[in-house]
Amino acid sequence: MRKMQVMVIKYGYATLEVDSEEEALGKTKNMKDCDFDWSDFDDAQVVDNDVYY
Repeated sequence: MRKMQVMVIKYGYATLEVDSEEEALGKTKNMKDCDFDWSDFDDAQVVDNDVYY
């Protein structure tokens, strides 16, 4: 049996009350991961198929 490292992509969504796109983007830069609604992961890919610890 081997250890493998897998990378997945998830998308986070947030609903904000703002006056502009610039303000929305600025607010998301300071948000914590738990402030987002996360999608299920997609596009799983093995990035290292021979991991040693």
